[in-house]
Amino acid sequence: MSKRPVAGRLLLFAFLMTFIFHAQVMESLAAEQVYRIERHSSPAGLVVRNYYLDLLDMIMRETEAEFGPARIVQLPYEVSQIQLLTDVEGGRLDMAWTATSIRRERIARPIRIPLDMGLTGQRALVIARKREHEFAAIRSLADLRRYTACQGEYWPDNDILRAAGLTVREGRTIDEMYPLLRTGECDYLPRALTEIDGEVARLGGDDLMVFDQLLLVYPLPMYLFVSNSNVLLAKRLTYGLEKLVEKGAIRALLEEHPSTRVIFPLSRYQGAVALRLDNPDLPPLTPVGDRRLWLDIVPYKPD
Repeated sequence: MSKRPVAGRLLLFAFLMTFIFHAQVMESLAAEQVYRIERHSSPAGLVVRNYYLDLLDMIMRETEAEFGPARIVQLPYEVSQIQLLTDVEGGRLDMAWTATSIRRERIARPIRIPLDMGLTGQRALVIARKREHEFAAIRSLADLRRYTACQGEYWPDNDILRAAGLTVREGRTIDEMYPLLRTGECDYLPRALTEIDGEVARLGGDDLMVFDQLLLVYPLPMYLFVSNSNVLLAKRLTYGLEKLVEKGAIRALLEEHPSTRVIFPLSRYQGAVALRLDNPDLPPLTPVGDRRLWLDIVPYKPD
């Protein structure tokens, strides 16, 4: 029996398999990918949430040619931030955005490009308006240690504040903390510059105010997290965010977006007292040396 027909059939089979594989790849690229994220009902984060949703849409559009069309679907979710990451790793959600920590990066895979250029770790204070004169007199951490901060359970900030010798009163949800300011059970609520104005507009009142002449500043990037097994989505998000960084598109979105443009111009914070805190739980792979990724409201001045 001649070997030539057999060899020919093998070549034909290999060609067909290659064709089928490429056809499947092209079909997967053409099919719309649906990515599930959480939708929390708390009114506190509704304003800044729109910024992150629009940033996700930008990432999907930026990567459509390489990874195919995509759509974000929001699922009602009422869990802690730690449980949120556990559900991402378990495949019940495809991704989530949250501040990072060593513990959190052990649960799910971080995409190490800060979504808000580090503004999560640059915080103004929500205080009772009648106490403005007290906080205007604070000039050091020693001064601030006389007061109690409101914080949420399991927030990475808790360890940061406590490591600096600050007193922390934890509440279950952000919605619970505003009444605590009114009753005096805590004295101030540090909130990220990206969220504080919109949040106070929703949950505050004439008796509470944004005090932005005293800032707490520490490295705390807000990342997207995906499951460790979802390598393709991790590649897509990394690729998209890197392209946006190269274009300066994240900074531009922060300056233009209705949720975050109130931060600008940065002269708003001129003369503010900035208390810099170390972050003992900052993961060692945090790209602190890549200055393209960070926006410092108050430039660092070495002692």
